[in-house]
Amino acid sequence: AMGMSAPPADRLAVAITESPDDPPALSYFAEVASYDPNLDLAVLRIVADVRGRQVGSLNLPALPIGDSDALQLGDRLSIFGYPGIGGETVTYTSGNVSGFRREEEVNSSRAWIKTDATIAGGNSGGTAINDSGELIGIPTQAAAGSGVTPVDARPVLDTNHDGRVDERDTPMAIGGFINGLRPVNLALALLAEAGMSVERSGGRAQARPLPTSPPPRRPAQRPTFSELLFSTRVTDDGRPVHPADHIPEGNDTVYATFEFENMRDGMPWSVVWMSNGKQIIEQQDDWHDGPHGRKAVKINNRKGLPAGEYHLVLGIEGSVALEGKVLVGNPIDETDSEISGTVIDGSSGRPIADAMVLVLRPDASLQRFLDAQDQSLVFTSAHTDANGSFTFAKQLPKGQAYSLVAAARGYAPLAVEGALRVSSRAPEKANVGSLELTPGF
Repeated sequence: AMGMSAPPADRLAVAITESPDDPPALSYFAEVASYDPNLDLAVLRIVADVRGRQVGSLNLPALPIGDSDALQLGDRLSIFGYPGIGGETVTYTSGNVSGFRREEEVNSSRAWIKTDATIAGGNSGGTAINDSGELIGIPTQAAAGSGVTPVDARPVLDTNHDGRVDERDTPMAIGGFINGLRPVNLALALLAEAGMSVERSGGRAQARPLPTSPPPRRPAQRPTFSELLFSTRVTDDGRPVHPADHIPEGNDTVYATFEFENMRDGMPWSVVWMSNGKQIIEQQDDWHDGPHGRKAVKINNRKGLPAGEYHLVLGIEGSVALEGKVLVGNPIDETDSEISGTVIDGSSGRPIADAMVLVLRPDASLQRFLDAQDQSLVFTSAHTDANGSFTFAKQLPKGQAYSLVAAARGYAPLAVEGALRVSSRAPEKANVGSLELTPGF
């Protein structure tokens, strides 16, 4: 998302949803096969399983590719994705095609498909399908903002007049809170570039990989630990669920999972946990988990882990083999952002006075708040003045996504999960622009 700064990463992870009731679990690693930064689209190729072993044909279920140029106004769309950043369980929403939009430097009359569906911020990159079950677009929400965006923003105009449309341009809105989909036809060239044979028949395309012979993997001879990931849950076979390097405060357990190779039973190994520079746990034992695989260790506190930075050091035969850090909690400091904005009538554009705007805690479920009206889930709130303007009473810590609720008498409430994304580079004071409410209540 344009509102979030991407952390440095050594690998691209692919998480699989095995049940709609469960969050996705890390299952594979991938590489970029082709990409277009102007379109903000990429094709990924799965290259290894969670243990780092090369994979061939996986026979994973796949969607047929439809023809986005055949879409008409009013056509129904179904959209799947994960709200928030990396999100929890998969979500579904639906809507209709409400229009189309051109864009500079995109050689197509349909650079965007506009839809009236309400898509949560984290669903950017999700799946939009038509009534025939065909992939028709990739959700990408657009809104104005500086460092903080109510939804994903994309540069679509040459705002700095340098003759190019790129990340140096100001992200612009596609019709306020109307969401934009990248037409799937724009991705066909990327699929071909990635070595996929794309054949169209009856308006439908099937993408099939060209045969390849991956180079043989030469295993390391010395015992090693690698691929350290932190999470609050793991699957039965040790895969992390929703891995992160920043864990919300209030969790009583943090898991650390890692890969191991060429280990021998009986070999001494160690686990050391430190918090804010102070050693709190040291464990030494003999190895009993076989030569290779994935293992999980954990730190827990029944009253909840105190906020702070936790440092894990794993050792093999007295030497440091792997280490990493995870932050628990959201300590407020001078770098937090003061967030302001306005609430307006979506039909007339007039400001709405005395509207209420709520921001939920980063770890709070929007659906739970809507069902129970649990005020303990609210992080901060504000009321608009006569000009429709508001400023939240509390500053928002950076590097988080927050669900937002806005309501006013005579209007349908607006509630979007993971809507406010506060980038690590957001300024001390930021304006999210206008929140549009629809008359109706």
